[in-house]
Amino acid sequence: MGLAEKRLAESIKTEKLPAFEEKLKERSGYDIKVDIDWSTFTAYDEYPLSRLDIVFNDIESFVKKICSDDMGREALQESMKTIRLTNTDDSSAVKMELKDSTLFLNFQLAGSTFSSYTDSQIASYVEGLL
Repeated sequence: MGLAEKRLAESIKTEKLPAFEEKLKERSGYDIKVDIDWSTFTAYDEYPLSRLDIVFNDIESFVKKICSDDMGREALQESMKTIRLTNTDDSSAVKMELKDSTLFLNFQLAGSTFSSYTDSQIASYVEGLL
């Protein structure tokens, strides 16, 4: 990780992440912690970090879809307290899992392919477990 990646990661940690968590709270009505495995986002170059805006937008949209009514807000609050984001260069490690009140989202934001989840894919997966 070079200086550019360090600066970008620090900017995301101190500016974008708190604002994103606040948006999630507005959409859901409760605090949702976003835990980013920073070492997996800074192991390559700036590219995975620059893709976090897209990931944040999809997550915010999925929360908005689930929390469109009181029933959805209550169900999500009972089942999900944390979202854990991990980047990988192994396409077979790309997955979603809701376990122990944590939504684990593994993306491939570096390497020869880009693999992420759309808001609809995340919403469909989580909604099926609520």
